[in-house]
Amino acid sequence: MINLKLFAGVGTALVLGSCGLLSTESRSVAIAQSPTPRQDNLIGLFIVKRNNLNQQYRGEIYPIVQYKNGRYSDASLDVTLQMRQDAKEADIVKRNAAKSVLNSNPTFTAVNAQGNSLGKFSIDRLGVSQFACSSLLIGRGKLLGQSNVQTMFNQLPRDRERQLSGFFNGQEFDETWRSTLAAQSVPSTVTPVRSTPVQRQQYRKDLIQIGTREIAKNPQAKSVQGSVALMDMQVFDLDRDGKPEVYGKLRKAPVRPVTPSNRATVQSIYANVWLGYTAPQPKILASQVVPYFVPTSEVSRAYEVLGAIDANGDGKQEVLIQNNGYEAINFSVYELQGNQLKPVFTGAGYGC
Repeated sequence: MINLKLFAGVGTALVLGSCGLLSTESRSVAIAQSPTPRQDNLIGLFIVKRNNLNQQYRGEIYPIVQYKNGRYSDASLDVTLQMRQDAKEADIVKRNAAKSVLNSNPTFTAVNAQGNSLGKFSIDRLGVSQFACSSLLIGRGKLLGQSNVQTMFNQLPRDRERQLSGFFNGQEFDETWRSTLAAQSVPSTVTPVRSTPVQRQQYRKDLIQIGTREIAKNPQAKSVQGSVALMDMQVFDLDRDGKPEVYGKLRKAPVRPVTPSNRATVQSIYANVWLGYTAPQPKILASQVVPYFVPTSEVSRAYEVLGAIDANGDGKQEVLIQNNGYEAINFSVYELQGNQLKPVFTGAGYGC
């Protein structure tokens, strides 16, 4: 049995914008504005895992989305059924290698949330890894240059750390892993987004004011006591016009002491709000409000902005989102189109 530390009790997935979560059954989604593609690209998660049983480290690439011929398509390959039939890892890899986008042994550039390079990772073999109840084909290899996987593990953000334990292919595993975005093709340099303390204070004020108003529109907000707090804020310049796009995660929940009776769950309402600053007053680019009833240990993981990267080579950055649902995860790519942030891909899901 797998210990689902990664998925325990996460509620309905939060997604950006009023259009909601796209169907994960759709394997390919056309770009709304159909720009002429300037490059092929492959984007995934670069995951560094620490084996807690023997303290060894390894790097893996989990492919998420491929951009090719003007379209985004699902790049993942699920082999759960084959693993449940007690097939050996080597046999599964041999059977599915030709279907994997990683079969050509590509080299990826790992990037931080703003799209700046952290190092290159070269795939030299395929493998199978466990993601909750799902078995997925991944790429293994090595970091190029002076860095090593243990050093990279320590450099990756701790707030992206996950744990998973259980039995896989007949053997016990207990892993801690951290991740960041990776892509085959990324710009050589990315201009950092700079903001002063005064500007960031204004962004926080705007997010709380607008987020409070957005939460109040939800009928269930009246049943939740407490004030609205800003849980996360990230600043981007997606269209490279020198004016920021600001993301905020807000939460309304009662303030109560932790006791045996309420340790497990707390009712709350979340809002994901994106603001644009092309005009004197901030404009809402995307907003979603969802009530939650989840374990307190998991509330910060309900929705995650993985980062921004120029996925299609048009000179603008797309936002990559991890949507965490109840015992399920999938990924979305969002693109700034005019004054709205819209989904152009959702897929690469796994879970139970």
